[in-house]
Amino acid sequence: MSKAIDLSHIYNLRNNFTVIGLTGQIGSGCSEVAEQLSRGFNNKDFESLREVGGIDTKTSEIKHNSYRKYRIVYNYARENFKPYTRINYKDVLVIFLLKHSFDELISFLKSPDLKNEMEAEVPADDEGKDYAAIVPNAQFDDEAAALSEIKQTFEGLSEKYKSIQDNWNDLYNFYFQSEFLSFCEKIHAALMRTSRVKRNKLFQTISTNLRRSGSPYSFSEPTADNIFTIVELINDVIKSHRNSQNITKDERTQIVIDDLRSPIEIMYFKQRYAAFYTMAVNRDEGSGDAEGSKQYELYQKYKSPDSFAKAKLFFRQEYKGAKSHEFYKANISACIQQADIHISFLRKEEAVEKNKEIQEQNSPNKTVDSTSPYFSWKMQLLKYVSLISHPGLVSPSPEERCMQMAYTAKHNSGCISRHVGAAITDEFYSIKAIGWNNTPAGQVPCALRNA
Repeated sequence: MSKAIDLSHIYNLRNNFTVIGLTGQIGSGCSEVAEQLSRGFNNKDFESLREVGGIDTKTSEIKHNSYRKYRIVYNYARENFKPYTRINYKDVLVIFLLKHSFDELISFLKSPDLKNEMEAEVPADDEGKDYAAIVPNAQFDDEAAALSEIKQTFEGLSEKYKSIQDNWNDLYNFYFQSEFLSFCEKIHAALMRTSRVKRNKLFQTISTNLRRSGSPYSFSEPTADNIFTIVELINDVIKSHRNSQNITKDERTQIVIDDLRSPIEIMYFKQRYAAFYTMAVNRDEGSGDAEGSKQYELYQKYKSPDSFAKAKLFFRQEYKGAKSHEFYKANISACIQQADIHISFLRKEEAVEKNKEIQEQNSPNKTVDSTSPYFSWKMQLLKYVSLISHPGLVSPSPEERCMQMAYTAKHNSGCISRHVGAAITDEFYSIKAIGWNNTPAGQVPCALRNA
């Protein structure tokens, strides 16, 4: 009998370098997913089969093949799911502020250009008939006073960053080892003193300016040369981490970016790294009065009904994106469309409740239950992180298999603006038809027409 061969070294390259870029609407759960990735595997964080009702209490047998797959994933992750290093998008924006003086930041907060941008009206409905301002009174006097308390730290970090001369180790020490990250918490808190919405809108403006002009404070005409300004710096931070790990002989570099809001920035990473994955976190709105729902939690963050109404305007603006020629602005819906992995943000209790509904809907005469059970977001995360590390660890679910067929079919579309694929199946997920959006038979597809 031949001796077994250890093939684990085949996956070392993928294990040693992985980048996950999170995307999703505000309140969808990106921060929770990023936090979990930064902790790695912990028995207390992830549910066992018995906890989610995967084992029949009478027969002690596993109820569904999906739970058998989860058992494989759980056992693999227990040994291989190591903590990811978290890079917050909004913290990287702070570095661009440090490239300028403290006085320039205060001048920007009081500038008429920023005031006009903050008070500009945006569509308040899908039809664009009604318009409203997200920040109707953009005064930053309180924020400027709060920032003055950390002026000395700002100037010290500014000098420290400016002294970095293309040295990966210096950049790594500045971002991960110095007081920079704790300073970021202070500056975010200072800018959020009067309104979380105003802080969010301010950083949206700063990121837009960076993609448009290369400067956080310039509202000049956009050029394509500056579109990658932010992600190029994130890429430098990733490289500094990888270089540092090589020096310390710890070869594993696993990064999670929280969170990307531009589809062009996602494209940047996809073109550079084979082991880059966009992970979209989606969450049902739920009832505004239901504790634990997205609406409820957002309402708690934004306090008063008036500020929550303004927050919803901001959410709509970031999700819908700007007009096609405003390529430098955030567009979360386009980011979600480009995602490689989708996670439905369900808590354990929500997943258990949905599984009960499936069981109640099933016909008593149905001998085989082909519908995959719902998994909590942590169970889903465990599965996808394990598959990233070890492709083929478990086979796709029936739903995933059909969705892959639909996803492949969409590339046949001749539409310029949107490609859509579809797969029609029976109750056992046997595919009966495949289709995609296109022009009527005999007509010229839009992609083949002359402008």
